[in-house]
Amino acid sequence: MPMLDSDIRKLQPAKTKYVRSAGEGVLVEVHPQGYKYFKWEYKFPPNKNGKRKTYHLGRFGKDSEGLWSRRRAIDEKRRLDILRKDGHDPQLLKSTEKKDIEGSGSYTFRKVADEWIGSQSSKLSESTIRDYRNKLDNQILPKFGNYLIKNITRSECISFWKSHVDRDRAPQANKLLMVMRLVFGYAIDHEWIEDSNPARSSKATQSGHKSTPQPSLEDWEEVPPFLVALSENKCGGDMETVAAVKLAALTFVRASTLVSAKWSDIDWDKKIWTIPDYDMKGRSNTGKDHLTPMSAPVVDLLRKLQSINGDHDYVFFSQRGKKHPYLNPSSPNHHITNLGYKGRLVTHGFRAMVMTHAQQILKVPFHIIDLQLGHIKGDKVRQAYDRAQFLPERTDLMDRWGDLLLENGLRV
Repeated sequence: MPMLDSDIRKLQPAKTKYVRSAGEGVLVEVHPQGYKYFKWEYKFPPNKNGKRKTYHLGRFGKDSEGLWSRRRAIDEKRRLDILRKDGHDPQLLKSTEKKDIEGSGSYTFRKVADEWIGSQSSKLSESTIRDYRNKLDNQILPKFGNYLIKNITRSECISFWKSHVDRDRAPQANKLLMVMRLVFGYAIDHEWIEDSNPARSSKATQSGHKSTPQPSLEDWEEVPPFLVALSENKCGGDMETVAAVKLAALTFVRASTLVSAKWSDIDWDKKIWTIPDYDMKGRSNTGKDHLTPMSAPVVDLLRKLQSINGDHDYVFFSQRGKKHPYLNPSSPNHHITNLGYKGRLVTHGFRAMVMTHAQQILKVPFHIIDLQLGHIKGDKVRQAYDRAQFLPERTDLMDRWGDLLLENGLRV
């Protein structure tokens, strides 16, 4: 039986996006964040030598709300397929047809935003897509969603940005303007609006805000007392949470990456923890793996956790997890606060600690620490390198760092 709109509504999000057939060659792409897009994969020219292409039809929803029902998506696919067989590439037709729609006065910011974010689904990480979608749905679209995109002015964008700055939300204001700029840029690239981005960055949109570094123990004399307090656990934290903070100190990976670790990521023989699909922000579908050599104290901690959670997929399995079946990523920070280090240290601060103290005390070169932190960026040649480079040196860093923490009060 063909899929109905009610069937599409019942499709539940998974950890990664997936597709289902809606019939007649139209696919439904279901994203982890819950929204769904219709797309059509076709060949052009329509022969055996044709190149495979993807046409994003639109976001699933009610036609009355400017979204796409299954019937509308299939009707549009049929229309485009006739043109394709007559020698017209649907992707090239899109620009001309969208100009006509925009000129008719029915092309809204919401429609552009939906098409833009649908086009980015295979280019950006799931976490980035989720962040952009949240900013659009919760803040930008309630203001500009029903505006004709050609009518949105520079002054309206500046006023929207300034309304957030005035509420002491400068970082958020800058991010919202950035997302708007990307949407307008998409419209400009398709020649749907004039070549002047109303959300462009300028001196007028410089809030003067400077990001504040995450709290970290940059003075080494502060580190041993913290390690003792952590080992004594005087605030009575759960064993798993205490172990998470200790592992964060030993491996300096991000909290979200740490608590979502799976036993299948651990190679006990090689003493390597492989973090799949890593892009400096945790799991994000990039296809790159980040390798973390496991020092002796790391292995000891993981063995203790294995005796508790070894029957589950996740190292930090938790039945109390609301969003995920593992420890809440904020739990390690709460424990550090309960130890009396509020405003002085957070889990992310361990990354600054190792960058500072591994250079000053252990004399480890900056680039070795930088690689172990996962900071591969900038130069495209560097980005193409296998993240296993300098693995012996990185293993030595992890072993010596672990020994340094043990010698200064950490107990596992």
